[in-house]
Order: sequence, then structure tokens, then C-alpha cells
Amino acid sequence: MIVANETTSTISSSLTFSADELPKAEYFMDYVLGILMVFLTIIGVFANTSVVVLFTLPSRRKVHSRVTYLLRSLAVSDGTMALVGGTMYAVNCFYHKWVFGREGCVFHGVIMFWCGVTSIAHLAAIALERWYTMTHIQWSVANRDRVPKHIYAAQLACWVYGALWAVLPLTGLQRYTEEGRVSCSLDWFNPSPGYKAFNLTMLVTVFFIPGLIMLTTNIIIFKVVHRSLLENRRSRLLKTEKKLARSLMYIVVFYLLAWVPYGLASVWATVDAQSIPTTFLMLTGFFAKLSFTLNPLLYVGMNQTYRAELIQMSTQCCCINFQFLQKFLPNKETLSQNDDKTDASEELLDKDNEVTSQVRRLPNSESFSTKCSTL
Repeated sequence: MIVANETTSTISSSLTFSADELPKAEYFMDYVLGILMVFLTIIGVFANTSVVVLFTLPSRRKVHSRVTYLLRSLAVSDGTMALVGGTMYAVNCFYHKWVFGREGCVFHGVIMFWCGVTSIAHLAAIALERWYTMTHIQWSVANRDRVPKHIYAAQLACWVYGALWAVLPLTGLQRYTEEGRVSCSLDWFNPSPGYKAFNLTMLVTVFFIPGLIMLTTNIIIFKVVHRSLLENRRSRLLKTEKKLARSLMYIVVFYLLAWVPYGLASVWATVDAQSIPTTFLMLTGFFAKLSFTLNPLLYVGMNQTYRAELIQMSTQCCCINFQFLQKFLPNKETLSQNDDKTDASEELLDKDNEVTSQVRRLPNSESFSTKCSTL
């Protein structure tokens, strides 16, 4: 723990401990977090690499869409976080201190800050794309077979936005230093007004505004679907409304779980650096790193069509055919119904083809089935 009477100018430099100085509880916690991070890193690297391959191979073109371009770019960012951040974090946990030196600290800080901001920006972009698709049906139908330029622009903007924030600390506006015992990040403890202004500005623009975008757009999407369901009270469609509500809840809750604790810890350290425990910093940093595993599982793993394609691709690449995997694969009838579904919400908003074909004959219809078919 950080002693309350230490000055903030010496806090960041006092965060390097030897193993002998650690209480037994924290010594044990390092091993637990290290082991957990090893598993999360393996899962994160494999899952994100699989997503990139799935959305790149021409043979899997039937699952490609506007959103999958954003998901693939998100997977590149999350995979980099898993490979760099997860590996370095786990190694440091087993040594109970930062072992990669000053240059390694800066490298870790830049990569994690860059990819972290980029991933959050991608989540906001995906939410906006879903919202636009649901509220601009005619445009979505007209452009469902091509990738508009704004998708490429959104990917580039996310990466540039993340790079901008990652480079700014190198110019003297902030700096990268040790965060707890096993990680490196911004210097949250510096009492300089300039550092505090940078921290608060970054937290608002990088964490809270994207989170607000995700929450607002998901609420709008749910209201649009709910209003459409009122026009067609079929029992099957009522079930899809519940599935949609659960899916949107997962998106918001997982974002809050991964990033809000870290954001609150950052605000705490900025406002009152002397009172924040090192252990709390470590735990919030750990939860933030959960995002590189949660994102592919949430946005791809929960989609029946994507999941089926991913399992088939994996079994073909590894030359395996485990029977137990068959229970995760939809039957042929389900796959034929899902061939045109290219977004996670499409799978959750499963519709019957008869209603869809009838609705599509109505040019200005805003029925539930038409909205789902264009996501």
C-alpha cells in the first residue's frame, strides 16, 4: 500500500518493490493475477487472430459486411494488446515487479494506450454503425452489398485518434511511468496542473464520451425494435426482443466492467494520489485488460453464424473434427436462414423468411423484419 504521508512527487518512483518487501497477501495475489493473465492472453491472441482470419479469407465472404470490417480492425487492436500487454503483465506478476526497464515501460505504455483508445473508439464506431443501419433502412438496403467509404474512414480515424493520444505524453504533456508493480501507464500521481488537466480531458474524451455513445445508441436501437414489434405481436418475435435486450445489456455491462474501474481509479489518482492503494491500481489495470478477451467473445462469439464459421474454419485448419463441437454448430436449416446475417444483432434478432419476403415488397415499410435484414 502507498503510505499516506508520502509526497506525490515520490509516489511513482516508490512503486518498484522487491519481493521480500511485499506482504504475503500481495505476493500471493501477484501469482494469481499472473496465472489468470496467461490464460486470458492465450485466449485473447487466439480469439482475435481467428476473427481477423475469418473476416479476411475470401472463402468466408458470406459473413463479410460493413460491420465485419470494423470488427476485424478491432480484433487487430485487441490482439496487439493481448500479445504485448498481457505477456508483459504476466511476466511482471511472477517477478513481483517491473522487469523491462525504462524503455520497456515507455514501449508498454505507448502500445497499450494506443490500442486501448483505438479499441474504445472502434466500439463507439460499431455502435454508431448499428444505429445508422437501424434508423436509415432505405440507405442500408441500397448499400448492403458494398462497403461505403465511411467505413474505411472510420477505421483510419480510430487508429489515428488512438495514436494521437498515445504520442502526446511523449511530447511532455504527460509521461509514461510505472503503474503499481507490474504495469506502466500515464503518470496519474503527478500533482502538476498540466498533468491533471491532461488526465481529466483524456478521461472525458476517451472513456466517458464513447461509453455514452454506446449507451445512447443501444437504447435507441432497442426502442426502434420494440416499436416495430408492437406492429407484429408474434410469439417468436417477442422472444427476439428479449434476446436483443440481453445482448445490448451485455455490450454496455462488459464495457463498464472493463473500463469504468480503471477510469475511476485514474480520477482518484489524479485528485488524491496519496490515498490510492497500489493493489487497487493493479486490479483495475487487470480488469481493463479483460477487454481484449471480452470483445471478440461478445461481438463474434455470441453470433450464431460467425461462431459456426469460426468453428468450421478452426477444425479445417487444425485437421480435427471433434464431435463435441457439433453442438455449437447450427443445423442446415438454421444456417440457411442465417446466410444473410452479418451482424451480432442480426443473429439475436432472428426472423422468419416468409415475413421478411413479404415486408420487402413494401418500399417504405419500417417493419421489424426489414430492419433486421439490413443490419
